[in-house]
Amino acid sequence: MNLQPEKLRYLLVTHIPFARKAGGDVLIDGLWARDLEGISQSGWSLTVCAPELKSDSALQTWGPSAATIPAGGPIRFAGFPSVARRTDLWKWPSIRSVLAREVRTADVVHTSNLFAPYVPLSYAHDLAVRLRKKTVYVIAEDFHDMLDWEFARLGSSPKEIERRRRQIDVLDQRARRSASTASLTFLHTPAAVVRYRLSACHGVAIRQPGHEEADVISREEFQQKCHRIESGEPLVIVGACRHKALKGLDLLIWAIRRLAGRGLRVDARLYGGGEQTSELQRLTAQLGLEDQVLFPGSLPPGADVYRAIAAGHIFAMPHRTTDFGRAFYDAMAGGSPVIAFRNEASTETVRHEVDGLLAPLDDIEGLAATIQRFHCDRKLLTACSRSARERALANTRSSWYQLRAELTKSLFLDPDTRV
Repeated sequence: MNLQPEKLRYLLVTHIPFARKAGGDVLIDGLWARDLEGISQSGWSLTVCAPELKSDSALQTWGPSAATIPAGGPIRFAGFPSVARRTDLWKWPSIRSVLAREVRTADVVHTSNLFAPYVPLSYAHDLAVRLRKKTVYVIAEDFHDMLDWEFARLGSSPKEIERRRRQIDVLDQRARRSASTASLTFLHTPAAVVRYRLSACHGVAIRQPGHEEADVISREEFQQKCHRIESGEPLVIVGACRHKALKGLDLLIWAIRRLAGRGLRVDARLYGGGEQTSELQRLTAQLGLEDQVLFPGSLPPGADVYRAIAAGHIFAMPHRTTDFGRAFYDAMAGGSPVIAFRNEASTETVRHEVDGLLAPLDDIEGLAATIQRFHCDRKLLTACSRSARERALANTRSSWYQLRAELTKSLFLDPDTRV
């Protein structure tokens, strides 16, 4: 496909903040930095339009670490005032002015599904559509299901629950409206495809793994891992995620306790941290599993995560909503099959009995049964491990960035040759 070689001006509008250091370098979330570098390396002249914090000490990351983008590099940052609450209405005329300026000079305008208080950033998409700019819209997950589970249902009264669900419906309708007018909509998870494919004018399923081929467990290390599995050593389950209720780690701990009651020892290393860490540690102590379930803390994204996963036998992500992030692909890079609950995200990502096993949703006994099956059938475990590694080699971050870039650049081809 002969795409136009010149650099196109790519504007990415986001709610994810950044801060400038004294010398002009930009500090941002570490995981986000890798995404931006991937877009930039795909051949765009990239500008990121985002909330600019007054101090780099105010930056909070959703991953375990931050990253620095050098001033004068290939990624340009255009800041606007950060918004902390809905009452910051006085900031929006200034924000819209920045958005309008950047949209008018862009060839492609990229936005995504937004959450309060940044929903009005959708103005950038709407303006780009009016100006007949090419637009890319990203829906990163089935946020309706996720918010219904961790936000709406936790309301203090039926009236509050209903009010929260109306808020989610407003976000959902905004996402559908943007998808219906975007030149190209990337749906990052299978669950997002199911919910939004009929709303998108031109929707494409996309993946976003975080690893490259060099990050995948080596053939020699993998052969040693398979030998240890087949020798019958006790299984080690690895989890690596934020410790939040929707991740289902408490159900995993209960499943391990259920297996212990049957005389089957399984160890777990639950990397990460968060609001539920103390609760999970208390549960582990109450169930007498302190020598089996360990909490080694958070790891920086990249090599440390892959090494930790590779050192175990199975990766567990018993997510209780249809979100799954990049964790499944991180597992495969470590040559570890995935155990997860069955839902619209996992069934289209983890191939049951090929590179993992799926359990009924929210089912402790079902989760225990999948672990026990791998324990008892080591040939199945090594076969799934091998398929997981092969999957990781074929699904690298750069391969998906290349496809995404080609799809976006195809918007500038003649209609008769467009993909």
